[in-house]
Amino acid sequence: MEGLISHRPAPGPHLRTAPAAALRAIQTVLTDIDGTMTRAGRIPAEVIAAAGAFAAAGVEVFPVTGRSAGEALGLARYIPAFRRAIAENGGVLVVPDRPIRFLRPAVDAAQLARAAQVLGGGAWRLAPCSAFRLTDQAFERDGRSDADLDAARHAAAQMDLCLTWSSVHIHLTLQPPDKGAGALAVLAEHGADPQTALAIGDAPNDEGLWHAGRFGLTVGTADVLHCWPRLRHRPEYTVGPAGEGWCEMAAEVLQARGILGGNGSPPGSG
Repeated sequence: MEGLISHRPAPGPHLRTAPAAALRAIQTVLTDIDGTMTRAGRIPAEVIAAAGAFAAAGVEVFPVTGRSAGEALGLARYIPAFRRAIAENGGVLVVPDRPIRFLRPAVDAAQLARAAQVLGGGAWRLAPCSAFRLTDQAFERDGRSDADLDAARHAAAQMDLCLTWSSVHIHLTLQPPDKGAGALAVLAEHGADPQTALAIGDAPNDEGLWHAGRFGLTVGTADVLHCWPRLRHRPEYTVGPAGEGWCEMAAEVLQARGILGGNGSPPGSG
């Protein structure tokens, strides 16, 4: 039944056990940013190098992030391997030098701020990036546990609101946030086969990327273990933590395609 949490006992096997043919077929990497590509809040040089190796191999690295539209536009403009991004958990598509495209309706920020005061007992702090958000509002996670946020998600549903969270933010919006649905819509418009896409993330706001059958391969970083019992949709495979795991993912895909540096890592990551 949709909405119920299944009870798989442990995270899936490492991506290295995936069929070589499935790894070779990857043409697009749909990737979360924070907690997936980042380390200590930054995208490290080796991750940027691995993304560049993907681009050189003809594999698009397509960010699908919970960050604001403005932040995602900056990433798409300034990181060479990125040429577009989906932001706000599936809310908007940003492409440099083109108008922002809404994939979900805009929200009334004041309405969501009032709801957050109720849900958080007045203790939630609005994230600075919310000034640049269009389809949701973000609040600082401030160390709140997954259990606390799961309770808040149920309370939000009673208010006809949708709540999810990442490693850094609590996200509140009017319609279910779904990174995967947004990615599917954009891929379809460009004639890209979602079964040649690999989707990777680390937190509950990435569940749409892990929805079974949507994409060819679904991957979670090791950090997914913390929220595993509360996930409705789970990745089929896992890799190491954060940026390290992202580089592991890149190595597995590039190795399957016969493209690796001399040290067994993606070119430029050594």
